Amino acid sequence: MNCFSPSLSRRLALIAFCISMTPNAIAQDAPSADSAFLERASLRAADIKCKLLSTSERLALEMGFWQARTALLRGGYPLRDVNALNDEATDYANSKECDDEGLTSSNERLKDAFLAFSRTPFYEFKGGQRQWTATRTLTDVWAAYQEDPITSVRFGLIHLPRAKDPLGFSKPGDVRPPSKLAAIAKTLPDKSPPALARLILRDNEKSPEPWIGGMFGPSTGLTPPPLSISKKILASGREVVDAPPYQDGKKTQGALFLFDETAREALNQLDPRESLIVEFIPSDRDKSSKPVRAVFEVGDFQAAAAFSAIARDKVDPTH
Repeated sequence: MNCFSPSLSRRLALIAFCISMTPNAIAQDAPSADSAFLERASLRAADIKCKLLSTSERLALEMGFWQARTALLRGGYPLRDVNALNDEATDYANSKECDDEGLTSSNERLKDAFLAFSRTPFYEFKGGQRQWTATRTLTDVWAAYQEDPITSVRFGLIHLPRAKDPLGFSKPGDVRPPSKLAAIAKTLPDKSPPALARLILRDNEKSPEPWIGGMFGPSTGLTPPPLSISKKILASGREVVDAPPYQDGKKTQGALFLFDETAREALNQLDPRESLIVEFIPSDRDKSSKPVRAVFEVGDFQAAAAFSAIARDKVDPTH
């Protein structure tokens, strides 16, 4: 039986069947994206209502939910249809009792899949032009990152204590603080580090519709939104760190800029097909340097963030 249908109401009627037919996997290929999204959206709503999952299982489901959502958007589904699917799947889950057979079966399959998935130390989330690399090891500096091949700028989620002290490994059992949204640029030997950094990304209040843009340009093929519909978010702090974020084996210094939760929430609100700019601004005293701009694809940022947050250094206390 085919779990695809052009009618939202007919899709909803097939949710229960699709739940029983969905393969036992967290991440699935594009042809299964429709049924995968329906299952994950309904189980996500059921978990909110009934508290079915442990913290780690919930993060794994979050990863799968955002992956499936991105697959639908990249596959040509209009955003309004994806949102409608999510709303209807949520209504479906909320109409069921917590011990409903279909939801219970789906929940148990997720738990079984998570047992194998939880041993995965890293994951690559392929995008249209770029990819997010996410890790769960105790030794990595970055939790999830994307790197601009032109400027070597890295952007993503960083473990700040590891960035400051690359040899200070976390001990198993320790609770590692949440990763921080950050960007880092190499500092050339004869140059001062940038004074400021900022994100330039679409402003939802100025333009609620995603800016997909056209694929053009010889370098990245990524098209950030026009400044007229963008907002600029300044970094909240700066650290000068050594080479390990680049793993080049040399004492290459870099300027690491941290962004607050406002910036992360603005990033979460973007469509995965959109792009944003990280801009580094030199000091007024540095007359020879110019601003450096790096372009990044939003892609599966939320899925990568969820994966990297799955605990690997302690037993989940809620399970």
